[in-house]
Amino acid sequence: MKWWGWGDEGTEFQIDNRPDLWPYIRASLNLPDDRPHSPRVAFDSVRVPEKKINRAFLNEVTERLGSSRVREDKSERLTHAFGKSFRDLWRMRHGAVDYAPDCVLYPETSEEVSALVASAVRHQVGVIPFGGGTNIAGCLEPIGSRDRMTVSVDMRRMNRLLKLDGESETARFQAGVLGPDVEAQLNRSGFTLGHFPDSFRYSTLGGWVATRSAGMQSDRYGKIEDIVLSLKMVTPAGLIETLAVPRASSGIDINRLCIGSEGALGIITEVVLNVHRMPERKETLGYLFPDFQSGLRALHRCHREGCVPAMARLNDPKKTALSFAFKTAQGAAQRQVGRLVKSYLKHVRRMKLDQACLMLVSFEGSPEAFERDRRRAGGIFRQLGGFGLGAAPGRAFQSGKFDFPHLRDFLWDRGVLTDVSETATVWSNILPLYQAATRSIEAAIKAHCRAGWVGCHISHTYHAGASLYFTFGLDPSPGDDLAQYLRVKKAAEDAFLANGATLSHHHAVGYEHLPWLEKEISPTGLKAIQSLKHGLDPSDLFNSGKFQSGYGFTEWGLPDDGDKPTRKPI
Repeated sequence: MKWWGWGDEGTEFQIDNRPDLWPYIRASLNLPDDRPHSPRVAFDSVRVPEKKINRAFLNEVTERLGSSRVREDKSERLTHAFGKSFRDLWRMRHGAVDYAPDCVLYPETSEEVSALVASAVRHQVGVIPFGGGTNIAGCLEPIGSRDRMTVSVDMRRMNRLLKLDGESETARFQAGVLGPDVEAQLNRSGFTLGHFPDSFRYSTLGGWVATRSAGMQSDRYGKIEDIVLSLKMVTPAGLIETLAVPRASSGIDINRLCIGSEGALGIITEVVLNVHRMPERKETLGYLFPDFQSGLRALHRCHREGCVPAMARLNDPKKTALSFAFKTAQGAAQRQVGRLVKSYLKHVRRMKLDQACLMLVSFEGSPEAFERDRRRAGGIFRQLGGFGLGAAPGRAFQSGKFDFPHLRDFLWDRGVLTDVSETATVWSNILPLYQAATRSIEAAIKAHCRAGWVGCHISHTYHAGASLYFTFGLDPSPGDDLAQYLRVKKAAEDAFLANGATLSHHHAVGYEHLPWLEKEISPTGLKAIQSLKHGLDPSDLFNSGKFQSGYGFTEWGLPDDGDKPTRKPI
């Protein structure tokens, strides 16, 4: 893994084959042609905190795992210190590393995890479960006690498919398996999980479960909580193990207590999942709508009329412009076709292209189901002004869909700060929320930064509503760029809560969303989580400090200036 950015050391964002992207970004932020680079610090200049070693614990786990699976070197400690949030990477790039685990452990079985946890409880050692390290909400750093030894338990050697039940269409996996390896092991037998988050290449199954992940094709396959049938989680109080049954009425759902627990209750070691036969046909198509509202109405109608695509992403006008700028270089014939299409849309369809919104939809299944859903949804799209762009936008999206996170590092090297904030609300509130949140983010940019850009897309849809995913780019003013970013991030989260939306649809709580959590789920709701935490982990060993009360904006990184979040019920 890169210690300073997204992905592995051998992967960087390739902009050379995207000739329109940097000109679009530069024009949107009014950047000079000779934008200076903002170099990150060198690895050798980064200082990690002095190790705190509990020798009795370390001897026990080394005897159990062997010295090759107990790592204390600087590189291991640094790559396991934080996740990949803006704040995490800001500290890495500036060499401001005020926390790192004292060592990294690599178990290979559930039994080894149980032994490690028992040793940690016996010697009062802190534990941070670690999957792929991609979390962007601050879920990989303790915010409670730091005066004891803390270890990172890296699960990625636990990466095997343990059992595939083809008749029941279920699969039991070890929880440390990375996304591509999940699919590769299932595809060999003709199955797919259908779970493709943006972090797919670098995140693990256990991480998906612990953070309540959502994949790009969740409209067809469900979110991770819909996919999980049963699981094993090793807690300080013992092993939680649930039955692999389709449903049970045995009191409170224990699976759901573990899903979204963010490593604060224990380590998820095995998961049984619903899997699916690989679709016979699949295709991603593009449509252009005259405005955001008409595209939104089209998606809503697909739900009402029972023809929901496997994936649906509706971009607002700015995100549409970015998507078109993101495309790879085209030949002369393709450019000519593009000019003709633009002319037709502008002069015949009377579409205002600066307000147009791109929708990408995927259909898959048997040939009959594929054709039925594509035809029915296509009819709805046309009725609401959608213009079919064919499969070319879909092919472009599929080829580059996991590249967007790499763009953040490329822009950061050029002094441009980027991040995302995502939320969800009911259909009747989507447009008011979209408008209010956009205004709030834009106002914060104007107040604190030199220039900025805000775009949004719909990324997941439901019977009752949808998720909105905001992306923003900042050209910071001279001074504290981290504080400027935090002001903009706070404006987004404040707007979500003030307008009846959730703090996060699928990025978890960590500490990035913790100041607002009590307002969203109520003081008693937070007390319920804390009671569960205390019952399973009374010494607060696991991911210390998470789900606590009283974590304000001073602790979060900004002065507590009286700008308190409020909640509007829907």
